[in-house]
Amino acid sequence: MATTTSVNKKKTKSLTQRTKQVFFCKKKNYIMKHHFYLILSLLFLLFGCSITKLQKKGEVEPQNFHSKLTFKTYKGVIGFEGSVNGDIKTFLFDTGADFCLLQRDSIVGKKSNFSGASKRKMKLGNERLESLVIGGIKFINTHALNGDFVGLKEQVPNFGGLIGQSIIQKANWLIDYPNKLIEISNRSLVDNTYKEIETIRDNGNNPYTFIEVNGKRYKVVIDLGSTSTLNLPKDSQFAKDIMNLIDLNENSRERYTLGGLQNITEKIGVIPTVKLGGFDFSNVDVNINTSSQPRIGINFFKDYLIYIDNSNGGIFKLKKGVVE
Repeated sequence: MATTTSVNKKKTKSLTQRTKQVFFCKKKNYIMKHHFYLILSLLFLLFGCSITKLQKKGEVEPQNFHSKLTFKTYKGVIGFEGSVNGDIKTFLFDTGADFCLLQRDSIVGKKSNFSGASKRKMKLGNERLESLVIGGIKFINTHALNGDFVGLKEQVPNFGGLIGQSIIQKANWLIDYPNKLIEISNRSLVDNTYKEIETIRDNGNNPYTFIEVNGKRYKVVIDLGSTSTLNLPKDSQFAKDIMNLIDLNENSRERYTLGGLQNITEKIGVIPTVKLGGFDFSNVDVNINTSSQPRIGINFFKDYLIYIDNSNGGIFKLKKGVVE
């Protein structure tokens, strides 16, 4: 009995020691894991802050301004003329771009890697854009990125780059898409016939909103630089819900994002009704493929006037358009 008791005590002590070791090991892993997530969160926060800080660089001349110009479309995306340091080029309007992107045959300035809507990466340079004039309005000393956008520059004659948030957030923009007109001003450009839609500024000051499909709400980025109507990442819950809701077909096409042209295969279909704010959008085209996040592109708004009110936090307002 004495021996058995002694053995049981040793076993008990051994088990207790192992339990403590496992507990402390798990506790250490838990702390390390959450410490890692904390550091990662802080890095994202700092990166987001640095983007916002860089976007605010620069100013507009004159202080009070108003201009109205026509635009063309390139696969639906808005394009208009702008003068970079006196050189007139065609620029695409892209609310999904953090900064103005300049077409250069060789990279200028400090190089960094950036990813686009398709998750592909491209090395771009950083620079201070001394002057960009749009419709007589001069945006000076703004932060910009630059690179050689092979695949895109061939599709847009005299391509100069993308107008991103570092330019967009410095003015109010009224886009009359049906009549291909755009107004830019520091003053209000709309009346109470325009309806405000829920707008969230997130992820480097990009505009997000919520759309409703089949009674469920989904967060999407408002990306006016995207040719899609509604684009969903193939592994997202939103995409899975749509696959269970409607019939989809396979489609192959050529797509441009950062990193160049690529041939992709995707699923496409039509959603009977999508709700946004107080508006109902009927027969909405959806494509599901490899992409970074759910987005509504410029073709989602093809029948509307779009107002970006940067005097009031960058909120979006809409009004049904009429072709004149």
